Amino acid sequence: MPITVAITGGAGEIGSALRVGLAREDFRIRAIDVVPITDGATEDDARLVDLRDASATQSTLQGSDAIVHLAAHPAEATFEEIHQSNVLTTYNVYEAARHLGIKRIVFASTVHVSGFYPWGRSTSPSDAPRPDTHYALSKLYGEGLGSMYADRYGLEIVNLRLVGFSLEPTEPAHLWGWLSPGDAVRLVTAALTAPSVHIVTCYGLSRNTRRFYTDDGWAELGYDPQDDAEQFAHWWPDAAPPELQGMTFTDPNYFGD
Repeated sequence: MPITVAITGGAGEIGSALRVGLAREDFRIRAIDVVPITDGATEDDARLVDLRDASATQSTLQGSDAIVHLAAHPAEATFEEIHQSNVLTTYNVYEAARHLGIKRIVFASTVHVSGFYPWGRSTSPSDAPRPDTHYALSKLYGEGLGSMYADRYGLEIVNLRLVGFSLEPTEPAHLWGWLSPGDAVRLVTAALTAPSVHIVTCYGLSRNTRRFYTDDGWAELGYDPQDDAEQFAHWWPDAAPPELQGMTFTDPNYFGD
């Protein structure tokens, strides 16, 4: 019997990859976004919802068995935009889950929570955060919120610090930090189905030869990535790594795209 999984941000790149890739014998997809979702399989339950509205959030999540919370402004922006799009929406999702009895939440965090660590430094979820933007801070808020809801209300939380998702690597940095669509599906599938989860936080990337983020949490989830960006290394024979993990996000003049 498939479980119903609500995917917020279902119209985005990762949300779309999940809607295509998640096994339909295991999952019934409820895709939620603030923009219309017009592609994907016809059996998708697509809903147009503004997650800043607490009542609408709870109403649309009712009947879900689990949530994959991807919805967010994906780069730096004004504090007000980050607060509205990333902080308030995440709070509303967690509150709705608590009231509705939805236990498992998979939260899309970001590599930028460790953005000011040097590139190439072995980095694990247990390292102290070094966020590079208000965007990264909003994701740390989401991780902390999940921790509190797990300890206080018994929710099961998986925080995925996603690195460089793309269909294929699009820049030299992806040789170190690529997350392929296939591995994104494997990662989220593992996060949704792993037994006995309290709080698990891990970096989300493929099994790249050059990766320096640890695989802490992968075994606990049962995540076994299959793809490696090294097959694309000939595209950038002289690839040089950036100085910091957050790359352009660490520039004091960076205020979003």
